[in-house]
Amino acid sequence: MIKRYWLLIVALLLYCFQASADKIILASDYWCPINCEPNSNQEGFMIDIARRVFTEQGHQIEYQLMPWNRTLSMVRSGKIHGAVGPYIDDCPDFIFPKNELAMIGFSVYVKKDSSWLYNNISSLEEIRLGVAANYAYGQELDLYIEKHKTDRKRLQINYGNLPVESNIRMLLSDRVDAVVATQLVFLHIVNKLNVSNQLKSAGTINKPKKAYIAFSPALQSSDEYAKILSDGVAELRKSGELTEILSKYGLTDWKK
Repeated sequence: MIKRYWLLIVALLLYCFQASADKIILASDYWCPINCEPNSNQEGFMIDIARRVFTEQGHQIEYQLMPWNRTLSMVRSGKIHGAVGPYIDDCPDFIFPKNELAMIGFSVYVKKDSSWLYNNISSLEEIRLGVAANYAYGQELDLYIEKHKTDRKRLQINYGNLPVESNIRMLLSDRVDAVVATQLVFLHIVNKLNVSNQLKSAGTINKPKKAYIAFSPALQSSDEYAKILSDGVAELRKSGELTEILSKYGLTDWKK
């Protein structure tokens, strides 16, 4: 009788655990090493952090690649749980953790033989610029993109899952004169394409800012998930596991 009682208790505990173990769906466009190919050996350091943190809390992470504008729309409506890599400026209505998962800035890149340099926003009027759709690049550049979004002589807006890589390929084929990218992603892509000796930086658009995994404003679970992730990042840093995750991508802790 006692044995049956304990078996019942164990079964109830397992049921409660399974009921509380959520599948959390995260998405973004390809922004490696921040987020890379799903279900690969290196899914990106933000995905690795999320998996480590949420698995320890009994949750499951499902990570998908999709265009950034679709990611924001799906998260905003609550069809999926979170977006990987945004600034607060990208989606200020989303639920953000207290602790960021990276510091990310943007620079302008050109071909090696280009003499053009980025001095200020007005200097962009001299070139054809490649950008990714719906990225928050900072107030000045965002206003410039809005102003020229239909002007193909000055601006090429790239959609899809691989907007940065597509823009770099357009730069290499002289379909644009410069592209905007964060250094981490730019270096990863040019090394993958084996073209690092063909391109160079032409200046910095903005200094690194806090980037996050942000959660849906339409889901009640988002406050809890944001807190779990924020607390988890702090614990990973304290234990040294964050350094271990970042080292897989040749990176170091941005706070050290």
